[in-house]
Amino acid sequence: MTVSVLLMVSLERADAQGWPATFDGRVQWIAGGLMVMQLDDGTSVSVDLLRVPQYQYAALVQGERILVIGVLPDGGRRVMATSVVRGEEQSP
Repeated sequence: MTVSVLLMVSLERADAQGWPATFDGRVQWIAGGLMVMQLDDGTSVSVDLLRVPQYQYAALVQGERILVIGVLPDGGRRVMATSVVRGEEQSP
């Protein structure tokens, strides 16, 4: 896990299952309930979309700017997203 990812995680626990987290970046790809996004520093982050309403991510396209809000589980390898917010800035 990179230092930049750790710096974005709040210091307070969200619940017994993880830490609250927000990630700002661009969509790399989406397949079913999984998305990979690229942060501004080039780091890729896997995002589990199972807790996100489908309307929030159904129309996303590769390169689109997004903000992911969710939980980073203890020992987990991907963010458990609760919300995906589309950015105003679109890729060319």
